[in-house]
Amino acid sequence: MTFRSEIGFAFLASVVAAMGAAALLPWFWGDETETLAWAARGFLAMAVPGIVGGTWLAREHGRSAQRFLVALATGFMTRLVLAGLAAFYAGRAGDGAGTALLSGLAAGFVPLMVFEMIWFARARGAEGLGTEPRG
Repeated sequence: MTFRSEIGFAFLASVVAAMGAAALLPWFWGDETETLAWAARGFLAMAVPGIVGGTWLAREHGRSAQRFLVALATGFMTRLVLAGLAAFYAGRAGDGAGTALLSGLAAGFVPLMVFEMIWFARARGAEGLGTEPRG
């Protein structure tokens, strides 16, 4: 992968993340500020590591498998730890914080994960999956 593809990934992932954030607004428009804050915390806990980790993955794609796996595991573990911490504090806050947090986690995770799957399938598809019969 080239430097241009890393920038392209980061830009498009940011656009996809913004669409995920926009999906949250109607649910919490006019609601309490604290509810929107928990949704935003959940969103950021998934979106920021998704964009940064995904850009790292785009950089390592096509290089050594160990480097790619380290980038993949680091991004996944960062999301997992941040989601766990946010859930712990949302559970202590009560008053609908958990529902708002879960909505934010989903809005930050699902669109970016789908985008990553499409991005890397497209990049891999250009090279072939290596599953074609040789003949």
